[in-house]
Amino acid sequence: MQSNIKLGRTAGILLFTIVALGIPAMNLRNLFSSMGWSSGLLEHISQNTFEIQVSIFLDLLVCGLWLAFAIFMFPIIKSFRKGFAQWFLGIWILHFAVVLFGLLSELSLLSLAEVFSNQTDVNEELLVAMGTLKLEEYFWSHYLAIMIFSLAMLPLYFVFYRTKLIPRLLSVWGMVAMSIVFVACQLALFNITVDFTFFLQNGIHLLVLIGWLIAKGFQNQSVAVPAT
Repeated sequence: MQSNIKLGRTAGILLFTIVALGIPAMNLRNLFSSMGWSSGLLEHISQNTFEIQVSIFLDLLVCGLWLAFAIFMFPIIKSFRKGFAQWFLGIWILHFAVVLFGLLSELSLLSLAEVFSNQTDVNEELLVAMGTLKLEEYFWSHYLAIMIFSLAMLPLYFVFYRTKLIPRLLSVWGMVAMSIVFVACQLALFNITVDFTFFLQNGIHLLVLIGWLIAKGFQNQSVAVPAT
């Protein structure tokens, strides 16, 4: 048995670290799908190689921390329902694999940008086409990863709701926020323009949840955690 307060605060610190690393990773990348089919794409990547490399490294850390968070929460969710715990961990493993695929696409973009800058005898149109395909590959894998993320968080918030480990209002808010994110990604798959607000609302909820967990931890007195 471990104190819920300590477990909740540890979960909150993990989530805070994920957010703290994820924000600069997103800002440093500075890539947009509109850059496709233009030599400006490879020029931009060539001029910002270091920033993109840092963003890839940070994304890898964030992805690993999400998986660590899932492993940390697994025994807690398992004590409620084993099937939910297996779903939760399995989806996070899939999320890790999809993010890695997207990062490999970014690394391929860096290689294409290097060829674009250093080898003038290579067909520029071919490089731009390959770069655009890799850019699209990255963004579609990114949307898929966000959809998987929403599917992974829904059972967690459901368990929170049933066990009252956090206030039920936060649990319901989390389920609604994740549903909105999932629908927004579905719309994007059909080339329907989605306002960033659809994703921002989840970020606001996550910050509130982090604040609650660090300040209060989980609400019940204790939860069973398998001995290590």
